[in-house]
Amino acid sequence: MKILLITSSFPKNGRIGGIFIPDTVQALNKMGVIVHILTQNCDSTRNYSETLWPGCEITYFGWNGKDVALISLFKKKISGIFLVLQYFLNGIISGKRICKKWDPDIIFAEWLIPSGLIAFILSLLTKTPYCCHALGSDVYIAANSFVVRPIIKQIAKRSTLLFADGFDLCRKTSAFADGKECYFAATARKLENRKSDFIHLDDDGLFSFCSVGRLHQVKGFDFLIKACSLLENKKINFRCYIVGDGEEKENLKYLINRLSLDKKVFLTGRLEDGDISDLFGHVDCIVIPSLSESIPLVLSEGVNAHKPFIVTNVGDMGYLAEKYKLGYVVEKENYNDLAEALIKMSNVKIRASFYDKHNYDELSSILSPDSGAKAIYEKIKGLI
Repeated sequence: MKILLITSSFPKNGRIGGIFIPDTVQALNKMGVIVHILTQNCDSTRNYSETLWPGCEITYFGWNGKDVALISLFKKKISGIFLVLQYFLNGIISGKRICKKWDPDIIFAEWLIPSGLIAFILSLLTKTPYCCHALGSDVYIAANSFVVRPIIKQIAKRSTLLFADGFDLCRKTSAFADGKECYFAATARKLENRKSDFIHLDDDGLFSFCSVGRLHQVKGFDFLIKACSLLENKKINFRCYIVGDGEEKENLKYLINRLSLDKKVFLTGRLEDGDISDLFGHVDCIVIPSLSESIPLVLSEGVNAHKPFIVTNVGDMGYLAEKYKLGYVVEKENYNDLAEALIKMSNVKIRASFYDKHNYDELSSILSPDSGAKAIYEKIKGLI
């Protein structure tokens, strides 16, 4: 089986977008699938291809937008629209060239938009069927745009197969496609052993917790910091690590200083996988305060580390946390409830009550790269 996988995000040169894709491809390779990835060149306008490993080749198509998100280009009026058009045109030209030379069995788009639109047009041009994998932001956020929404609906309706990386997201994606069935296919990855010089602090006697994600408003880190301020007022001896980088870094740093939490809350910046594994082993619990999510990677990574959670009730996080007894579920944007859950979790006996190896192992198998790749493989195999 040969799959042309189109994605607008691929991890390279320190970028973490699409960080789950290599693990998914390698899992597909184990089942005998050969994959050719098509993505934009975020470093230059040059087109080129290379072999990443046996069974996986990648083609980077050049454009002038570098690593700018397409959705932000619409705000730049004429210059932004020009880059968007260039992105799609160059992607379609490169994709058509691959289809003509390589003749894939199916085109697979990670995200309904923008990759799904390229897959849709390539399918019209080459008569190769395409399928789409919804990953949250394309349905929860982009679909709220009156410009993008009708495009996503057509892409989803005409897709031969539909997948999503969340159960709630499957329902919403299916509704977009007027009831077409959507299949759950998890996105996950295995943390590598690569480490930096990061060393966590000596937190003996402290209640320690961490949160991991891109420093963006939708991740809700400002609410976590405000909850930490309430813990400080309650004289709870704690330490919080916020792992990641992004456009909200300076705002979060300002908030931490304004609330006099610089000795309690630490922005670690982006960490290597080995650092994150060590931090998971060190802290008492993991917090996911997101305002919008499907099933974030940090959930599956934390489950593998057998850590209790505090999560917001968005996407599938509340459902999974309650079904598998992972920890506390709070409403998004409610830092008072978040603080109360943290105070409860600071109790050693309460934390221990959430640990059940069977629950963690069962959920870990569901949210694994092998599970997601197997779901994709079996449906496509049945199709072709």
